[in-house]
Amino acid sequence: AGYLAGLAERIIAAMREPVRYEGHECRFGVSVGIATEPQRGCDPRRLLVNADIALYRAKSRGRNRYQFFNDALQAEIVNTKRVADEILSGLEQGQFVAYYQPQFDAETLEVTGVEALARWNHPTEGVLGPDAFLKVAEELNVVSSIDRMILEQAIADFRNWSEQGVPIPKVSVNVSARRLSDEELIGGLGRLDFKPGSLSFELVESIFLDDNDEHIGWNVEQIKELGIDIEIDDFGTGYASIVSLIKLKPRRLKIDRQLVMPITASPAQRHLVESIIEIGKSLGIEVIAEGVETMEHARVLRQLGCRGLQGYAFARPMTSAALTAFVAARRWRKAS
Repeated sequence: AGYLAGLAERIIAAMREPVRYEGHECRFGVSVGIATEPQRGCDPRRLLVNADIALYRAKSRGRNRYQFFNDALQAEIVNTKRVADEILSGLEQGQFVAYYQPQFDAETLEVTGVEALARWNHPTEGVLGPDAFLKVAEELNVVSSIDRMILEQAIADFRNWSEQGVPIPKVSVNVSARRLSDEELIGGLGRLDFKPGSLSFELVESIFLDDNDEHIGWNVEQIKELGIDIEIDDFGTGYASIVSLIKLKPRRLKIDRQLVMPITASPAQRHLVESIIEIGKSLGIEVIAEGVETMEHARVLRQLGCRGLQGYAFARPMTSAALTAFVAARRWRKAS
């Protein structure tokens, strides 16, 4: 193993040296997968498969790396294959469902809307969050399918709330970059039955990192034309600029929880969050703080002028039925 590791390192080092070609300097990278079979009589095809698996892992860790195939890697591959099969089965059986986390007005504590969050109602492991399926779903290229299921359920649930007189003004749905760049997105949205102004799409900042993606920009404008609001999710993580906010003109921006969590202990962090709130106000954009875990977080955010709050301090994500009961209980307590 030591010899093979040294050989892989020498290959990687050699490949990193620049090569001159027709007056240009070319640079290359290489990833290496290594599989060994100490016992005689091994299957060469199996050895190549194992080396390919190790190569895939080396690539996933970044460029210019090597990886040995081992039992732990094999177990991980087997588990990933199992999860992939279960995700595909779950899509067919409608196991992906929407849970809703309420958002609140910082002054009145009235529910101002809800965010629809994807959950996997797994038949044996219970309700699972995105950490359990999102990475594999991305590899399977089925995130758009999950997005679509959650969107359709959110629209149906919002219609039910309206018919029952449940005072929820809007529902926001997360939309992936792949879904946003889908050429069939606008046509599909046009066939959905929703009330203009009742639906928001949450888009992460990184979607707008490429200013040259005109198709995404066109889709965003068409989405707004359909009466769907645009929200920038996880704002403050470093991608979106003030210029892009002016160009995009979102209805809302949501301050990333990583910025919100330290505000009770860090003056510098408070100043940063306050600056984002002021930017939102100056551009006429509503601001919602995510990750409000304690009432102290809520108090500080209120002092900083943030009107929208979302987090475990007020409510965890819940089913549509639980949300209906939650809102009804708050109305009853307020009336009594």
